[in-house]
Amino acid sequence: MKKQLFFILFFLFLSVDSVGSKERHPFHTSVTECVYNEREKSWEIAIRLFQDDLEQGLSSFHGKKVSFENAANMDELLESYIRKHFGFQVNKQLQTPYRWIGWEPNPDVIWVYLEIPSDQDLAGVFVLNDLLVEQFPDQTNLLHCARGVKKKSFLFQKNQVLHQIMW
Repeated sequence: MKKQLFFILFFLFLSVDSVGSKERHPFHTSVTECVYNEREKSWEIAIRLFQDDLEQGLSSFHGKKVSFENAANMDELLESYIRKHFGFQVNKQLQTPYRWIGWEPNPDVIWVYLEIPSDQDLAGVFVLNDLLVEQFPDQTNLLHCARGVKKKSFLFQKNQVLHQIMW
């Protein structure tokens, strides 16, 4: 009986102790949705990143500790990082023709919103997505593009950070 009570108390202690600590997730990934809005004649882009991973990436990129809880100039810090690591290539030149809309915190994730005001199809355009790959060698970035019935998904990793959109 004492042995059972010991194990119950021991596991209870472990579970209570782990609740207070911020546990890391076992994988590093982002998901980007790029959807054409026919009514607005624009491409709407939403990027979902894990907050703790993004804070590490921003801290490394800017050379100082960055936290979403206390950074007064987070728009500026985040936009400069996103523009460096997510964009479109035309004639082998990185372009970021998108409009910065902003960002939104959710529990454990940060959503970043961008917009490309254009009715042109993205077919043939190269997309660069190396968000957080310098920080995490196992980082994977998914991109889902949709225009009407045309849908395509791409997987970006450390050794493959550039894809051409072909419907």
